[in-house]
Amino acid sequence: MRLSRLMKHRISIVIGVAFFCAACAHPTSFYSKFSVRELVERNQTAAGFKCDVPGGGGGGGNGISSSSGGLGDGRPPCSAQRSDSFSCALKSEENLDEQRLFAALKDDTERVLRANGAQISESGSTRPAGFYFAYTAGNVRGRVQISGSRIGNQYYDVHADLEEQGH
Repeated sequence: MRLSRLMKHRISIVIGVAFFCAACAHPTSFYSKFSVRELVERNQTAAGFKCDVPGGGGGGGNGISSSSGGLGDGRPPCSAQRSDSFSCALKSEENLDEQRLFAALKDDTERVLRANGAQISESGSTRPAGFYFAYTAGNVRGRVQISGSRIGNQYYDVHADLEEQGH
C-alpha cells in the first residue's frame, strides 16, 4: 500500500507533535489531580464552614503551552497553567470565619504537595483570605495560589491558579 504525499506529511506532523510533547516535562501529579472542590469539601467542617447547597459548582480551564529558546539541555521549556474554582451557598445563619477556613485549606494544600513529592521553596499570604506555595518536584517548578471571596451575602467562592514549568 502506497501512502500519498499528503498522508506522509500528516503522519510526520503527528510524530513530530508526539515527540515534542514527550520532550516536555509532564505536569506533576499534584497539578493533574488538584481540585478546589475536593479541597473545600475536605476542609469545610474543620473550618467551621459548611456549604448549604453546592451552588455554582466548579469552573476553570486548562492550558498547556510550550515555548523554545531555553538554556540548558537543549529541550524547550514547557509550562502548564490552569485555574479552578468552587463556589457554594452559605447557610443564612452562618458567620464565615475566612481566617479559619484558609488556615485549614493552607495546611491541607501543603500536606498534599509534600505527599506528591514536592519540595516547598516559598509560601506566603496574598491577603487575609489567600495564600500561595512555590514548589519544585524533580525538574518542575510550580506555584499554586488560592484565594477566596464572598459573592454578596449568600455565596462564597474559592479560586486557585496553578502553574508549572519544566524541561
